[in-house]
Amino acid sequence: MSDPNAPANENPEPGDAHAQQEALKAAFQADAKPTKSRWADPDTSLLRTSFVDAPRFPVEVLGPFWQTWVEQSARAANAPVDYTAGTLLATVGALLGNVRWPNVEGVWEHPSVLWIGLVGNPSTAKSPGMRPVRRLINQIEAKRAATIDGEGAAHRLKAVVADLKDKAWRRAVEEALAQDKPPPEWPEDAEIPATPVMPVLHVVDATTEGLITTAAGSPRGLLQFSDELAGWFGGFDRYRAKGVSADRPFWLKAYDGDPYTVIRKGGDLKNGVRAPVEISHLSIGVIGSVQPEPLRDFLTKSDDGLAHRFLWMWPEGPTSFRIPRKSDTHARADDDRARAALIAIDDLSTRVKNRPDEVAVSEEATDLLQAFGQRMMDDARGKSAWYASTLNKAPGQALRLSAVLTFLQWSGGAEDAESPTTIDADRMAEAIHLMDAYFLEQAKRVRQTATVGDGEADARAVLAILRERDWRDCFTGRQLQRVASGRLANTRLRKDACALLVEAGLLWWKPEREGTTKGREREEYRVNARVIFPQEPSTADAAPQAEPTDEAA
Repeated sequence: MSDPNAPANENPEPGDAHAQQEALKAAFQADAKPTKSRWADPDTSLLRTSFVDAPRFPVEVLGPFWQTWVEQSARAANAPVDYTAGTLLATVGALLGNVRWPNVEGVWEHPSVLWIGLVGNPSTAKSPGMRPVRRLINQIEAKRAATIDGEGAAHRLKAVVADLKDKAWRRAVEEALAQDKPPPEWPEDAEIPATPVMPVLHVVDATTEGLITTAAGSPRGLLQFSDELAGWFGGFDRYRAKGVSADRPFWLKAYDGDPYTVIRKGGDLKNGVRAPVEISHLSIGVIGSVQPEPLRDFLTKSDDGLAHRFLWMWPEGPTSFRIPRKSDTHARADDDRARAALIAIDDLSTRVKNRPDEVAVSEEATDLLQAFGQRMMDDARGKSAWYASTLNKAPGQALRLSAVLTFLQWSGGAEDAESPTTIDADRMAEAIHLMDAYFLEQAKRVRQTATVGDGEADARAVLAILRERDWRDCFTGRQLQRVASGRLANTRLRKDACALLVEAGLLWWKPEREGTTKGREREEYRVNARVIFPQEPSTADAAPQAEPTDEAA
């Protein structure tokens, strides 16, 4: 029999969670007092979902009408105002897409599209918060569809006529060759016309191939909706050549509004000519939701600046639930006026086809943007590469936001007001404030997610399962295995995660055997419920506040 006073597995390698687990197991069986003390005074750092408090979204920058609409819509959806406001900002950015671009002194311009990521754990009302704006988008697209009614039937007729003339020309060529005569020239009206494309505003989780066709038929710009951004992130690895994702260059161009040309595949030959798809300005906004764990995986693997083009919104989850009543007419969002306001933006035209009109930035607004850019450059010195990249892109984000806020406030204001031609100092100041007080603070929260190690992330995932399953007393490794997914599906990684929780005093290793037979001990853990479930401690866990007894161990 081993000496209970002998040290167990001396000096395991730092970070070797598996070795730590074995050491802890032996220590528990030897009645190790320091570990029991940890149970009474656990390390609660793993219980925190974030390290930076969520900032308040300054909803007043949206203007009086949109502030009220967003607050009332979010309240009716039992969602944080951030999710509704973020979806609205991304939608207006897409409506402006290739119609209005902010331009600074004729030397610096940006498309108005925004990429916004809504971050939150499951059941934090991300989708309900987006839904009020999505309803308005569907109504705008219905209006657009009405403008091309009949084009489908007209195209089919032209296509049939062209096909028949092409067949007639083929017969004429055969007859001419048979009679040793020169063949007739191909008639121009035998060319099959391009298929009309519905001018949609948004697409849902479309492939890159589908987006190219849709963007070519929607020159005003597009908005990609992703209910789960994790799937969008994963799509970059769908087709890879020499380890490089083919989709990433496409999306980098879609953010910058660059021209885009792609040659059709051989099966898409048009009238004998390999016809390229040409898009004058590829401008696609993105709005979607994502959970912290898939986001962390994306952030740690993305090194080309793609993640830093996102404006992240990670509010605290909802704390109340309220069912809207029909009698609360004064608290109901004015969807009719909201729809009319967005349609006013959608009706904006351009002076030159397929070229956005420039919206000049006033001299005062330019001074504010220059000062902000200098401050971001100064702040980026000495920061980590990840956060420095976010700071360096902040001036461009502020410029885009200033255009969106300008037209958002215009659309919600006086109906007879002329559309803006200039971004003034007030709107620029609001955009900079939005970046300073909100989006850069949110970037810090997201950065914490990116720096969490795999083992710590796995331990947090185990804690999430405990809360989801309401395991307040104890559980076995087999039970955990049945519900685990992702990295936790790996037995070693799952045990290592539990070992970290044991070391923190959040779990207690409780090995047991059935009967008196020798063999492998059953992997069982006791839960420190008074810490993991602090609001509702169970009766069974109320007594042993300090440490488990030897019998319990």
